[in-house]
Amino acid sequence: YDALKKAQEPTFDPSLKGVVESVKQTVCSDEYHPSAALIERFAVLSLRAVEPMKIAIVGQFSSGKSTFLNALLGRQILPTGITPVTSKVNYIKYGDDFLLEVTHLDGQKEYHAIESIKRFTDQRENTESIAYLTLYAPIELLREITFVDTPGLNSQGENDTETTMEVLTQVDGIIWLMLIDNAGRESERKMLDQLRGEFGQKSLCVLDQKDKFSSQK
Repeated sequence: YDALKKAQEPTFDPSLKGVVESVKQTVCSDEYHPSAALIERFAVLSLRAVEPMKIAIVGQFSSGKSTFLNALLGRQILPTGITPVTSKVNYIKYGDDFLLEVTHLDGQKEYHAIESIKRFTDQRENTESIAYLTLYAPIELLREITFVDTPGLNSQGENDTETTMEVLTQVDGIIWLMLIDNAGRESERKMLDQLRGEFGQKSLCVLDQKDKFSSQK
């Protein structure tokens, strides 16, 4: 009987997903009466175990987030400018072709060439019905990492900070981008204190535009 029971027990591969499923099999056993919230949490973990890591790029308005991402990706994909041109969360994922997917608040999706992304992110445009954007690109780095370009935390959009902070609870890592000549300013310090307090274990601060300063006195 014991041998038959053992043969009927599920086996799991050594991948991260396998580990999650193995723990779920034990913790969510009927004999422990697992809650619906616990079961849902394991479902989310199982999905994240097979998805690329999500890294959010965060910073204040005009800190160079989109420029930084363009440099990482090796292509001028995201719009940049001196006005807030990222008013929507942009998920940048791997795809066989360059493609922009626009998801509206009602769940409807539409597709466009990536060159048209600015009209869907610029705060000066009518973008109230848009929930978020997904940009697909055949760039090898995106097979392992999904980047999330977020609205500036001190831009004029009333919901930008709330939207960005919600995104940060869902990602695996955070890169806070700070212009080097803003380092030490009160507004930056307050945001960094908040970021460190809530997401310190998965955050990294990067100073941008170091070339503005010279080592010569």
